[in-house]
Amino acid sequence: MDFTVENAGTTIACREYAGPDVSSDTPALVCVHGACVDGVFFDGIARELACDYRVIAYDRRGCGESGDAVDGRYDLAAQAADLQAVIEHIGAPANVLAHSAGTLVTLELLRANPSIISRAILHEPAVTDEGAGLGAAPVLLKMIAAGKVSRALRAFLGAIGDSDPEAPKITEAEAKHALRNGRSFMANEYGITMTCVPDWNSVRASKTVAAVLLGELSIGTPREAGTRMAAELLDCPLVTIPGAHNGLRDRPAAAAGCPWHPGVLAPAIAKAGSICKRFGRVNKCAQNLTSAASIAPSANS
Repeated sequence: MDFTVENAGTTIACREYAGPDVSSDTPALVCVHGACVDGVFFDGIARELACDYRVIAYDRRGCGESGDAVDGRYDLAAQAADLQAVIEHIGAPANVLAHSAGTLVTLELLRANPSIISRAILHEPAVTDEGAGLGAAPVLLKMIAAGKVSRALRAFLGAIGDSDPEAPKITEAEAKHALRNGRSFMANEYGITMTCVPDWNSVRASKTVAAVLLGELSIGTPREAGTRMAAELLDCPLVTIPGAHNGLRDRPAAAAGCPWHPGVLAPAIAKAGSICKRFGRVNKCAQNLTSAASIAPSANS
């Protein structure tokens, strides 16, 4: 089911995934995407987890089906307010799964209003081994200031790359807004998000972050150092999952098959026990959701 939420005049587009055995009052797992993508990034893993969770994947402002910021704001406080609006719409508190730059949005909300999140899981936070943002390259900032946003985007994507040889090709749904997503991040967020310093002390005091996830293929890369530092600063477990930086997207079944969610998310939804016992059921649920989507009438029919 798709729906929208309004925050300060900005429309935030959301997708909900829930299997037939998941009731409407089951606490939700809200997914916060990173840079240059939208909520479709989580489509695969959302389908895998939908047997036990109400999974909500939303498009951050300026991305995907969401509107541009009416107030012109793309700072982390505004982004955190969007996340809060989504959570309040579906019923607070909720659990949060955040990836890369999306973790910075989550950390900001945990600083400002920790009670609205039950548990948070952060996949490879976009920070250095000193706990600060990854930094904004002056040459890219100059390109952006000169209006050469697409050129800056190409340089940015070429520099970050990914290291998973098994990563699937981009899907049609991902390609739909790919250019808009990337240009929005570079033009509106790059200089802010990449230079932020999270309030680690406040977030650690909330005791809300249940785990920090590290991709197996990120071990030995700069992302490992930042991810390990985040786990240390938050005093929470570091859990290794399959794949690289985009492992949640690239290897959804394998990522969902790791024991990072039962037992670390809120007890009300961590009822499935061993992930190994439920793995076959999760895959079946994902297949059912896919089948249902394929036979459902389109909005234009």
